[in-house]
Amino acid sequence: MLINYGNTTNFQIWYDDSLTGAAGVPNGVALSQAVMDYCEYDLQRLSFLFGNIMPPAANLPFQINIVPGGGGAYNDGIKTITCLVNISDGTYNQFGLSPIIVAEEGEIFMRLQNGGWNPGWSNGEGLSRSLAQILYPPNAYLFASGSDWYNPASVSALPDWVDNDEQTDQDGISYGCAALFLNYLAYQLGYKWTDIIAAIALPPNNTLGYTAMLLGAPTAYTDFVALLMANFPSGNLYPAGTPFTEQIDDIFPLGPITATPHLYMRHNLADDGTSHLPPLSDSPDIILKNNMVPNPQAAYSTAASIASDTESDADVLTGHANYVYLRVWNSGTDSTNVFATVYWSPPATLVTPDMWNLIGDAYFPDVPAGSTVEVSTPGIVWPADQIPAPGHYCFVATVGNADEAAPAPGSFASFTDFYNYILANNNITWRNFNVITPLPGPIGRHRFGEYVGLPFLITGAWDRDHLFTFETEANLPKGSSLALQVPEFVGKGLTPRLSSFELFGDTVTDPTYRRRMRIPLKINRSHPIGEIELAKGTALPSHILVNIPARLHDKDYEVSIRQLFKGKEIGRVTWRLTPKKL
Repeated sequence: MLINYGNTTNFQIWYDDSLTGAAGVPNGVALSQAVMDYCEYDLQRLSFLFGNIMPPAANLPFQINIVPGGGGAYNDGIKTITCLVNISDGTYNQFGLSPIIVAEEGEIFMRLQNGGWNPGWSNGEGLSRSLAQILYPPNAYLFASGSDWYNPASVSALPDWVDNDEQTDQDGISYGCAALFLNYLAYQLGYKWTDIIAAIALPPNNTLGYTAMLLGAPTAYTDFVALLMANFPSGNLYPAGTPFTEQIDDIFPLGPITATPHLYMRHNLADDGTSHLPPLSDSPDIILKNNMVPNPQAAYSTAASIASDTESDADVLTGHANYVYLRVWNSGTDSTNVFATVYWSPPATLVTPDMWNLIGDAYFPDVPAGSTVEVSTPGIVWPADQIPAPGHYCFVATVGNADEAAPAPGSFASFTDFYNYILANNNITWRNFNVITPLPGPIGRHRFGEYVGLPFLITGAWDRDHLFTFETEANLPKGSSLALQVPEFVGKGLTPRLSSFELFGDTVTDPTYRRRMRIPLKINRSHPIGEIELAKGTALPSHILVNIPARLHDKDYEVSIRQLFKGKEIGRVTWRLTPKKL
């Protein structure tokens, strides 16, 4: 029996009551929640890719049925998508069934567009698989099929499913050719996905070869095969030992890169895409909003917005979805098919890649060179059930395309590689900015006495021990007090040795290190704390302690702690202390 898990504006989600989540059985509730998390977001993104068309009211809401089966999904061409789940369907990742629903929903959009894509033929099946890869890059390997067509057994006699359509969606060879060719058009030749999708012609000219001709590439298939033969003469698209999760249809560009984009997001308001001056973690181009913004491109591309670093809402709010908007710039050549990714991390002085937690990706068809900024539309959804416990968090954002790849958490073999990359590139940035309201002030004796504690992590590298330097910066008014509270062994390990400190017992912050050292700090300028070697994998809960007299709670103030490596800032945590809004 089907159970209605829940409804959104444009979707009804149902699951079979046999999907109990018991051993060996998919969890219908968990899969339904993942569908509910992303369905409205994906509908907006698919509409955008298909020229902003939407299903008519008579075809809404979509009905998503999650039932037992051998895997895969199918649709009725109008509004109903049925997912046939087995145990592996519950192990995709945080996105659950959303990528496969995108592939099926994309086929419904093909029928709405009525432009020549046929979801029952090889061209439509190739596009539906590509759509899942565009909107869900982490799941791209699940939809890759290019090697079904181009492989050692077929390389000497490749069937041409570019200038021809096979009138079925069940043959991996034909739709594998289609999917690989679509990736070639996008990532080798640089055509925008929105233009590729729009360029399909009506039958009998609805072949991918005719699409390429309309785009301006009349010999695309011949050139496509020649490029593959030159680079993969044996028929192996992936080097031996390539992990399955990296075997995707986006193997392009091949050969020398002729375009020279310079995609970036600013580290701070003074950054023009070339600066590596601190602070590196106050990016105004990562914008958190508690609610969806109707027209983010218009809202965040004005001169006033670009010059502001206060566009974000103060806190990540639990209990409902939040949204992240990314502003992307380009100081090189025009760039097509750009992807930006945002992650979250606990607040730490050094947010290493092993701390990054994926929120999602945004697709930009084109980021032109010059002073025009592009804003992710729609905002990247951060579903309520994936937001961690109440608190303050750091954001990491990356941007890139086929000609200038964005870094991923696994891109760095060592901390030194990570450090060198940060100093040489501006396509990775942070927003490590916590807003505290109301201002901390005398509130009586409690855990930290007269202080309010602002929590963060002191972190080391993930590969080996390294020497780091710490310092604080503050602009607090006269009469305030400021201190750093860390594990005792950290305080005693700092050089030069501290001359002023207090020792405390604290069983709450970190039961492993109950002895804590409190170090007084300057309240209105930089304060060098010292240098210490941190063991690999270090992640030590610590606090900045603040006391501001209540009579001075009429202004904004800032406090930050930053971490340096070889004299260069590689991370910081900043708190903006603001008066309570009346």
